[in-house]
Amino acid sequence: MRASKWIRVRPLEVSDFKFVRRLASKQPNFTIPPRYVLWLLKQTNARSCLVAEHAKNGPVAYLLSLLVSTPRGKALYIWQLAASKTGFHAGAIHALLLALRALVRRERVRRVFFTAIPESPELRAFRRYAYVLSGAVPRSQQLLPTSVSRNEREFVIAVK
Repeated sequence: MRASKWIRVRPLEVSDFKFVRRLASKQPNFTIPPRYVLWLLKQTNARSCLVAEHAKNGPVAYLLSLLVSTPRGKALYIWQLAASKTGFHAGAIHALLLALRALVRRERVRRVFFTAIPESPELRAFRRYAYVLSGAVPRSQQLLPTSVSRNEREFVIAVK
């Protein structure tokens, strides 16, 4: 994957909260993150919450994730990854995933977790992008409790 000359990836800022909330509201099955949660993520996981900014159009994509230490090594939990139409066509998802790969390598993350609906377009896209992280296909871990989501599963990518 090649980085776009029009896209710059940077940490999430308070001024991005409106953009993140607006884009999340347009995504099927996404929770609109409360401002306080965005602020908390910014304060505690600044390295893993990123925004892709287009040189002319401003913010066009974002990634919200949590980096945690576990007894089995560091893990990254991806909460949301979304791009506007402009961002998608400009390669913002690619830029975010390249930044994510750099973070995973720098932090020596062993596993990346995310949730998705099986056989959804989002899962198929992320399955293609998983090679950016490790060259591996995501494995289905478990169903989420029905009180959380009726049709999502948790997936994991083992990073080598």
